Amino acid sequence: MNFKVDVLFPGFSGKLAVGYMGFSTWAYVEGAGHKMVLDTGFVGLRQDYERMLALHGVRREEIDYVLLTHLHFDHAVNVDMYPNATFVCSRAEWEYANNEILRDKFIELPALPVLENGRLVLVEDGDEVLPGITAILTPGHTPGCCSYLLDQGDGTVWGLVGDAAKNRRELERGEVQMSLDPESSAASLKRIRESCDRVLPGHDGWLTIKDGKIIAEGGNDIHMVFGQGVTVNGGQTEIVLKMDE
Repeated sequence: MNFKVDVLFPGFSGKLAVGYMGFSTWAYVEGAGHKMVLDTGFVGLRQDYERMLALHGVRREEIDYVLLTHLHFDHAVNVDMYPNATFVCSRAEWEYANNEILRDKFIELPALPVLENGRLVLVEDGDEVLPGITAILTPGHTPGCCSYLLDQGDGTVWGLVGDAAKNRRELERGEVQMSLDPESSAASLKRIRESCDRVLPGHDGWLTIKDGKIIAEGGNDIHMVFGQGVTVNGGQTEIVLKMDE
């Protein structure tokens, strides 16, 4: 099996002094006779949604599977954009998100009825989602974080891992900054490193794992544009945030 994965928006790690930006990774996945997306992108993409998908030759109505890594606001807010999709989520994440006592404040509550009333498939650790796609539980960030392993048919495995590894440094160091269970996060990172040759994190671009080293495949820049007469940093109308290699 050979899967094509096009990054629609390369996630970027960071937060505001108060609050979170939520710039999560959003990707188009094609293979096994299906058109899929990984997560749904952050809410600020909605105005450009159709255009961004069209750049990769697909319409949102054609997406037949949405692979959800977890149900935080920055990954699940746009579930309503896929009227014909089957949604895949781990059973552990679904139960956590629906637990009014235990769930955290970042769970995207409006997404829950959309998923419940749609086509929802709940997976367990090791389940085959589609031919060549295996779901593995990688908890820590949330109890039900799920990663998707793509068997490329040439001996390599690509991991779509969401916030189990938000960026290159977390995967490299084996520890995460934001986790409900740091020990579980460390075990999940170890499992990802041992299972994958290539990794797409939840807030970064593609990473290659080679001889135990984490190699960023390219730069990951965020262009911030200021309009309506506003400038920043002494008259600039655009700034670029560059993630260090």
